[in-house]
Amino acid sequence: MLGVKKKVIALATLFALLLSMVAGIEIVKIAMADPFYNVPVPHIGISNPPPQSIRIYMNSTVELEIYVNLFIDSPQLERISYSLDGGTMVDIEDFTVKSVTDFGPDKIDYKSYGANTTLIDLSEGTHTIVVYAGDLSTSRTFTVNSHYAVTVISVLSPTNQTYSGPVPLVFTVNGEIEEAHYYLYRGNYDAVFEGSFDGNTTLDLSIGKYVMHLYVTTEKGQATTSTYFSVWSSSTSESNYLVNPPLLAVSIMAIIVLGVGVGLLVYFKKMKR
Repeated sequence: MLGVKKKVIALATLFALLLSMVAGIEIVKIAMADPFYNVPVPHIGISNPPPQSIRIYMNSTVELEIYVNLFIDSPQLERISYSLDGGTMVDIEDFTVKSVTDFGPDKIDYKSYGANTTLIDLSEGTHTIVVYAGDLSTSRTFTVNSHYAVTVISVLSPTNQTYSGPVPLVFTVNGEIEEAHYYLYRGNYDAVFEGSFDGNTTLDLSIGKYVMHLYVTTEKGQATTSTYFSVWSSSTSESNYLVNPPLLAVSIMAIIVLGVGVGLLVYFKKMKR
């Protein structure tokens, strides 16, 4: 009798472990979808201009956007400053502050400061700006080319409508495609698919509502756009819904373990009788 109880307890423990793995995967998925998940504190960053690495070229007038995250009980921030190309330090005294509740595992409440200013009459070429807030600092390098035509994407399909069967992905771009990929979300964020391609293609999708984020890089830089659409009839079986493979594998394992556990329990009861 004692041996049977030990076996049942061991099976229940294993099943609980598998369930915790499933829950862990769900937490990771939520973390990927939540931009405020595990926000670094303290931290200073530059929202605009974007980094030079993604090859977005700026005009001679640039909006500078800075954010600073501090602990909720930190002293009030008095100023945010910047220096352009090693020049004179400039203080930004007019900035906003708000309290933010972080719903991450550490549940850190913090204060987020935001400062915006305009850089005007910038010369053509590369510039480096360094921003400061207390003992925090960061820098950003960007390029001004006021005559450069940036990458522009125009999505012809899919658009905001419902499709039956394969969904054509058709778009135009003002340049030679160097790289193109998309992130496809089914529903909210519980089913995600990523794909790379060289041009127009066709997507065979299951029934549901989708949002696609399209990224295209040309010699003019990278551009992104989003489109929303639905599929109500498809040649794809319902069993081929976009799913997270690790989550599917763990779920199947959990079902198998549960079935084995129930079978063993019935077997031991029969042996006892």
